[in-house]
Amino acid sequence: MEQSAYGPLPIRHTFVHERGIFRFSLLSGVLIFLALTGLAMWLLPFSVPIQVSVLIHTVLGLVVVIPITLWQLSHWLATRKTRRSFRKICAYTGFWTMSVVLASGLVLTWQAMFGLFIRGFWDQVHLWSGIAAVPFIAYHVWPRAKKAMNHNDENGLNGRFVLPDFSPARRRMWRSCGFTVFGLLAVVGVLAAAYEAYAPDFSNYRLPADYKMPYGKGIFAPSMAKTVSGGPVAPQLLAGSKSCGASGCHTQIYKEWNANTHRWSSEDQAFQAVQTALIHAEGAPSARYCAGCHDPVSLLSGYKNASTSIEAPGFKEGASCVICHAMRRVDVQGNGNYVWAPAKPYLFEYAGAGRTSAITHFLIRAFPRQHDADYDLTLAKDTASCGACHKQFIDKEINHVGWVQLQNQYDDWKHGKWNTDPNPEHRLRCQQCHMYYESAPNRALADPYDLKTGLELKHRNHWFAAGNQWMPAVIDAPDAQEQTERVVHWLRGEKYIPEIANVWPKGPVLPVRIVPPLPVRPGEKAAFRTVISNNKAGHSFPSGPLDLIRAWVEVKVSDQSGRDIFHSGALLPDGHLEPGTFVLKAEGVNAEGQEIVRHDLWHYVGAKWKRAIFPGYSDMYEYKFTVPRNAKGPLTITARLRYRKANQYFMDFAYPGKHLHTPVTDLSSDRVQVPLSGHEQVQAVSSIKQRKATSLAAMPEPRPGR
Repeated sequence: MEQSAYGPLPIRHTFVHERGIFRFSLLSGVLIFLALTGLAMWLLPFSVPIQVSVLIHTVLGLVVVIPITLWQLSHWLATRKTRRSFRKICAYTGFWTMSVVLASGLVLTWQAMFGLFIRGFWDQVHLWSGIAAVPFIAYHVWPRAKKAMNHNDENGLNGRFVLPDFSPARRRMWRSCGFTVFGLLAVVGVLAAAYEAYAPDFSNYRLPADYKMPYGKGIFAPSMAKTVSGGPVAPQLLAGSKSCGASGCHTQIYKEWNANTHRWSSEDQAFQAVQTALIHAEGAPSARYCAGCHDPVSLLSGYKNASTSIEAPGFKEGASCVICHAMRRVDVQGNGNYVWAPAKPYLFEYAGAGRTSAITHFLIRAFPRQHDADYDLTLAKDTASCGACHKQFIDKEINHVGWVQLQNQYDDWKHGKWNTDPNPEHRLRCQQCHMYYESAPNRALADPYDLKTGLELKHRNHWFAAGNQWMPAVIDAPDAQEQTERVVHWLRGEKYIPEIANVWPKGPVLPVRIVPPLPVRPGEKAAFRTVISNNKAGHSFPSGPLDLIRAWVEVKVSDQSGRDIFHSGALLPDGHLEPGTFVLKAEGVNAEGQEIVRHDLWHYVGAKWKRAIFPGYSDMYEYKFTVPRNAKGPLTITARLRYRKANQYFMDFAYPGKHLHTPVTDLSSDRVQVPLSGHEQVQAVSSIKQRKATSLAAMPEPRPGR
């Protein structure tokens, strides 16, 4: 403490001189600014000024760490021997809480700059320690009345003296402090105004002048997709998925999404072929019917007004990251029935991948509240978010007749065994199967969200392996070979998923089983059946556009010499299936009763019949043949369930003159040997455990396959 003629004076006396006043007022002004901006970040809505405040708050917090530490240390050394008082206790409490504020602030800054996310614990510690420090420090520095101090003079006599009047110095100090605070707030305002003056403004985005609306008031009709504003959205707000995969963000998930069907839903050549034919038949605006799910970036930005979307925004992104993660509401009526809203942008978010992107990423990590709110995963975890697109119908706007239900994976799941099992622990959601947990290679590639929620390296995979093992290689999609292999393994049921292994059966998704014939002799007629069971699919199989997809059973009967004596389900050289093949498909028809085989849905008015296997159910088919008199036993019956993404009629339509074929995947198979003899009972050995043939009902005669 400073000495006077009357003894030691309080520490505040050291701030009476001009240099001390300036230093203390400057430091106090910065601390008050930090407190105000901290409260603003906590209480005020997300905005440009708040983001600027975060940046300046961080910079100034780093700048004052050393000065405030030295000041507090010197203050403590100077006053530690003074008598204990309530004011001194407040000072000590404020000192330690301020130390916690500084330490937690340093931790948060480090995590925001070099980590994947800030820890909620440190965020709360920084907030509440800062709030706690304010009253203690405020009371400690609050002016108090002048008091006379006792002092023993050198003659041993007690004396009293009155402290000097520090009011003028204190007023100068607080005046300078106020100037510091208001100066810093002005800096925030100026920087925020400058940014808003030069930042891209997407609020005035409008539809093209020649935009056509032949389907009524809805600007995106006949699609059922909507935006919160009711108007179009700038494509920059809908696309840009690459930024999600930037280093330190959702790197691994972006890599997976880049290979999946959602990413290339617009680029898909089959979709482009159908869309081109639809536009040719019904006009460019009709393409909006498909675009809500296949090409939402182009749809919601008003680009579905031309004859093609190949050069439109989002062609290479399909259902972009923000399309799914920024949906606000969905309706399981289907046909892309969702409401979408753009996220509130962080500073420089749409400036590209330059140096300013580091500021964006820092702000997202340091101030994640708005990012978490805009991309809240509550809806994405709900199966209804899948139902918005994985359920389709067509109405009179397109087919000029009326409402017809088309593919419907969502309702299949909703009413199927995987959602209605009496035991809730045996129920499965779409995400548990198609987005099974995958682990990132290392912590640097782990997803920040999942790290925060305690999943560590695990995350919901975004490969969405399903049923398209054809298109990745055709469009040369990223990770095409691996994605094709993932789809093939998925179709065959070879993927092991630990978290649902106790519920999901082992083995093929749809095992095929042969029910062998009754005892037969050479020269006699024989009959056997194939049974396909949907053991693992959460929806009917096949699923999707059933007029397009082909799943069928190929069977062969051969004798001991290897000679084929019966064959059904052969794939002919021209790519078509031989007549009489057991095919799982839907036979949609147009107004003239002709079968729809090219996915020309604008002609679709109904279906003659549909053959798909509901979850937990089976289907069967009976075959009859005559055993040749010279056949040598035992007979070998083989059956395999085969699958391809598109029938040959569609391929010849989509790729005229090229005669291309989609790859065929064998999903399951069975083999039975049947002895030929005069024994009273014939023993048959199957690769799959058999049920009694008498439990199988008779099936109708086969329809011609295509």
